[in-house]
Amino acid sequence: MSASSDQAGRTAAEWVTFAVSSLVLVVVAALVVVQLRSEETDAAPEAHRVGVVRVVDGQHFVEVAVTNTGDQTAANVQVNASLVIDGETTEGDQSVDFLAGHETEDLVFVFDDPPSDGELTVSVTGYAVP
Repeated sequence: MSASSDQAGRTAAEWVTFAVSSLVLVVVAALVVVQLRSEETDAAPEAHRVGVVRVVDGQHFVEVAVTNTGDQTAANVQVNASLVIDGETTEGDQSVDFLAGHETEDLVFVFDDPPSDGELTVSVTGYAVP
């Protein structure tokens, strides 16, 4: 090979490859900057009843949706359902292993007594920050 062939200009394919690679690099850098500048909110799991109570073989199935309204992930989300009828309280506890930001997980609590006969409350009682 001669020295003049080593100094020849780039081919069209090399220029296209260089342009595409540069564009990808700029996009990745822009995404990193956007991620660094965005402010994420802390995890904020909430629980609420959804749907109607189903009765199967005398048991009452209550559907509960647990939603993390924050951006951060919540781990080991503890959910409590408490049914008070004539002063007697029946409670149930469940947990959700991980709940990503803005994710919803559905749970079902089962009671022997109909929730319409008393006061049913559902709440998140705690969670861990991973």
